[in-house]
Amino acid sequence: MENKVIGFLINYGALVEPDRLITGAYIVKFPFKGGMTTLRIGLNDYSGTDLVITNMTTLPESQRRRGFGSKALETILLWARINNFKSVRAVQIQKHNEHFWVKNGFARCEEPNPCNDFTYQESVNNSP
Repeated sequence: MENKVIGFLINYGALVEPDRLITGAYIVKFPFKGGMTTLRIGLNDYSGTDLVITNMTTLPESQRRRGFGSKALETILLWARINNFKSVRAVQIQKHNEHFWVKNGFARCEEPNPCNDFTYQESVNNSP
C-alpha cells in the first residue's frame, strides 16, 4: 500500500486498493452480511481538503436503506478523526442523496457550489 495511513483502514474491517483510474485515490469496501458498501476516497486534494469522498454505493440494490452506508461512513469518519484529518468533503452529491449526507453530519458548502459538495461539520479533531 503506497500510503500507510490508508493501509490502516484494514484495521476497521475495510478492503482497500488503489484506484487504477485516478492517481491518489483509493477504493474502500466495507462488507456487510448481504451487501457491500464501496467508497472512492482521496487524500489532500487540490482544494486543501484532507479527505475527499467522490463516490459511494451499496450493492446489491436490495440491501440499500439498511444502514450500511451510514455505518461505512461512520467508520471512515472515525478513521479520519484518529488520523487527525481536519476537513472531510463529499463531492458531487446528487439531489436525491442530500438527506443521507445531512443525516450523517454533513452540510452543503456555501455558494458558489456548482458541484453540490458537502463538508463534514463535526471537527474531526475532537473526540466524539
